[in-house]
Amino acid sequence: MKNIICYILFMVSIHLFSQENDLIQWKSIQQADSIQQKGDQRLILVDIYTEWCGPCKLMDRYTFHDQKVVDYINENFIPVKFNAESKENVTFKGKSYQWVSNGRGGGIQALAYFTLGGEVSYPSIALINARGETVFVITGFYQADDFLETVKNVKKEIIDKI
Repeated sequence: MKNIICYILFMVSIHLFSQENDLIQWKSIQQADSIQQKGDQRLILVDIYTEWCGPCKLMDRYTFHDQKVVDYINENFIPVKFNAESKENVTFKGKSYQWVSNGRGGGIQALAYFTLGGEVSYPSIALINARGETVFVITGFYQADDFLETVKNVKKEIIDKI
């Protein structure tokens, strides 16, 4: 009986560990900035979300857990998860950004606002180059296959312009 319990615990821990390794390796915006400063020229892919956004949660649950999406994002981008309503001060590319109140109890983190060029909607995926410039924004919910196709096409389009 003791061996069976040990075996079950072992198998559960392997399963949980393997699932964790198969996920997108999200970074903070500061970590992504540091990675680019060290010479990594991949674009930063920023998932800009809010806690209350239903489509954002669907992207997390389905799209960002699809293994093809996970593999492509981890290999081709520096992935960042960014809460647009975070009240934390953020420094990115040498500039400081703060939360700004909308006067009705809510507000937005200025980095999200500027990254999206003032066109705020959730979810939004911003692609940012090494100079801190937003080069493309993908808005709305996407199923995994559609998201993968879109992000591949956008990346190719950006590379072709360089």
